[in-house]
Amino acid sequence: MFRLMLVFVFFSSILCTKSSNSNSETVMNAAILGLAVSPYHRITPKPDTFTTQVDHGSGTPYTYTASFTPECSGTEGNTNFYFFRKTVRNSNTKLLINFMGGGACWDDANCFGDNTTTYFNQLNTIPDFAINLIFKGIMDQTVGTNPFRNYDIIFIPYCTGDLHIGSKVTTYARGTIQHHGYDNVLSVLKFIQGAYPKLDAVFVIGQSAGGYGTILNFPIIRETVTSISSGAQVRMLSDASNAVVPTSSYTPGPAFFPVLESSWGVENGIGNGSGHFTNSNLPQWVSGITSTYTTSVGASLNDYFKKVADEYPNDRLAQYAAVFDGNQRYFYNVMGQIDKINASQLTYTTATVADPLQSGKSYSAIFGDSDGSSMADGNGSSSDDFTTCDWSKQAISKMKDAASKSNYRYYLGPGDVHTISTSNDMYSLVSGTVNFADWLGDFATGSGAIPASVQCNDSAGSCVNTNLITSTINTTLGEATSDASYLTTPKRNLFSACGGAAGLGL
Repeated sequence: MFRLMLVFVFFSSILCTKSSNSNSETVMNAAILGLAVSPYHRITPKPDTFTTQVDHGSGTPYTYTASFTPECSGTEGNTNFYFFRKTVRNSNTKLLINFMGGGACWDDANCFGDNTTTYFNQLNTIPDFAINLIFKGIMDQTVGTNPFRNYDIIFIPYCTGDLHIGSKVTTYARGTIQHHGYDNVLSVLKFIQGAYPKLDAVFVIGQSAGGYGTILNFPIIRETVTSISSGAQVRMLSDASNAVVPTSSYTPGPAFFPVLESSWGVENGIGNGSGHFTNSNLPQWVSGITSTYTTSVGASLNDYFKKVADEYPNDRLAQYAAVFDGNQRYFYNVMGQIDKINASQLTYTTATVADPLQSGKSYSAIFGDSDGSSMADGNGSSSDDFTTCDWSKQAISKMKDAASKSNYRYYLGPGDVHTISTSNDMYSLVSGTVNFADWLGDFATGSGAIPASVQCNDSAGSCVNTNLITSTINTTLGEATSDASYLTTPKRNLFSACGGAAGLGL
C-alpha cells in the first residue's frame, strides 16, 4: 500500500495534475478495501509483425510493415509492457485511444539517479484498478456530459521515456534503457486491427509525453484506422505537449530535436514502406518528413504539426495548454541544465534542496521544482533563456503559428496546472468564456464547422486566477505565481511578471 501511495505521488508530480488530499485518500481507501476489480482488461502483447496499408504520399497505396518488440525501459519495476481496454458495448465502432504521460529521458543526467530521473519507470508496480481511480476526465464515463461516454477506450501506458516514438536500446554511462515506445504503439495497433473490424469514429488524445505520442503517431494510427474502415473519422488533441525546446541558436547547445534519433532511434527504427523507405519510425509518406527530418533545418514539433495538418486536411488536429504550465516549464529548464552539464558548465548531482516557501518539500538541486515554481521568471523581452516567460511566449507563438492551418485549433487555458483531459476539472474549466469540455466535445465529435481556437485574456477570462497548482504560494496569493514573483514587493502573478497580454503575445 505504501508503494501505491508513492506511485500516486509520482503521478501527481510528473503528470502535474492538481494533487489533493481527497485524491490520495481515494487511492488509499481503494487499497484498504481491496477494490481490485477494474473495468479495464489488461492485454499483454508479444513480439510480432505489424502490417497496414498507406495510401498517402506516393500516389499509389503501399504496404507498411514493422517487426516490433513491446517492452518497458528495463529498470526494476518497469520491464513488462501491457495496455488496457475498456469496452462499453459489443461491436462498438467508436474508439478513444489515450496515450499516458510521464516525462521523458534522453541523457545520463535524467534517465538515472535519485531525484534526477525524469520519466515514469514504475509501470509494473501499479495495480490494474488504479487506472480507473487515477485517470478521470475523458475516461470517466459516469459523467453525463463526457463526449466519449459511448466510446470503447484503449489506454496506452507509458514506460519508455521516449514520447512513445522510440525503438532503440541506448547505453548511457549509468546504464541501459530500452526506448521501445514505438514498438509498444504498434503492438496496440495490431490488437486494434483484430478487435475492431469496423470503425466509424476514432479520437486520439494524450497528456504530456502522451500528447507528443499522439501527434507523432497520428499518421500511422490514421492509416491503420482508415485501412480498417476507409470512411472512419479520425481526430486528435495533444494535451500539454508544446515542445518548447532548445534549438541550434541556443547557448550552450545543442538543439533538442535531434535527440529523437540519437537517444530514441526514430530515423533508424523499425518501420518499412514497401520500397519507399526503410527502418524509420517517422511517417515519411507525409510531405516534408524525410529520412533525416530530426536534424533538418526548421524541424520542430510545430513544423511537424503543420505538415501532418496539410497531409490530412479533412482531419482535425488540436493542442491544449495552460498558459503557465508548471511541468512544461520545468522540463524546459531540465533541458537547459542538461546542456550545461554536457558543456561542463554545471556539475551533475543527485542532491536535493529544500523548497524555501513550502514546508516539508524538497527537489533536485540541479533541475528544480517539478511544478516550475523555482525557475527564473524572465520578462516580456525574454528569448531563448529557459525562463518562465520565455516558455509561455514560445508556447503561445507556436500554437498561433500552427493555427495558420485551417484544420488545426488550440485551447489556451488559464493557470499553471499540467494537463487537463484526464481530470474531472476539465468539465468546469473555462477560458475566454468557453467551457473546455463543451469545446472538446464539439471539436472531437461535431459535424459542423470546427470550433474556433480559445485563449485566456484580460477581458474574457483571467489567465492566472483559476486552474492553479495546489501550492503554498499559489494558495496564498490566489493566483499563479512563482517563488521569485511571490518574494517581490508587492507580490505579483506570472501574467504581470511577463508583461501582460502584450508581453506574452496574446
